[in-house]
Amino acid sequence: MHSDRSIPWERQFEGLVLGVLPQHSRHAPLDPGLDLKTAGLDSMATVELLVRLEEAYGVDFPDAALSGETFATPAALWRVLTAQRAAPAPAPAPAPGEEPTCAS
Repeated sequence: MHSDRSIPWERQFEGLVLGVLPQHSRHAPLDPGLDLKTAGLDSMATVELLVRLEEAYGVDFPDAALSGETFATPAALWRVLTAQRAAPAPAPAPAPGEEPTCAS
């Protein structure tokens, strides 16, 4: 597999991904093109990774991003995570009994 290290992800990201891959050495660098499914990312590990990424980076992955394409390779996952980090945070929902405010 060709390693494209031009993708400058953070060590934290690499550690989180490696932490859920049972068939990958935690001491070997993470190849951006690694097939995560082949490396052992099953449905339970995908959910665990999703939760860890959302907590670590303070983002929420939209339902549209919860696909096989997103979790196909570390590079694909990093692109989606980076896009979520750049997206504006959604406005908080009004508290019960509080009227929504309109921005003008």
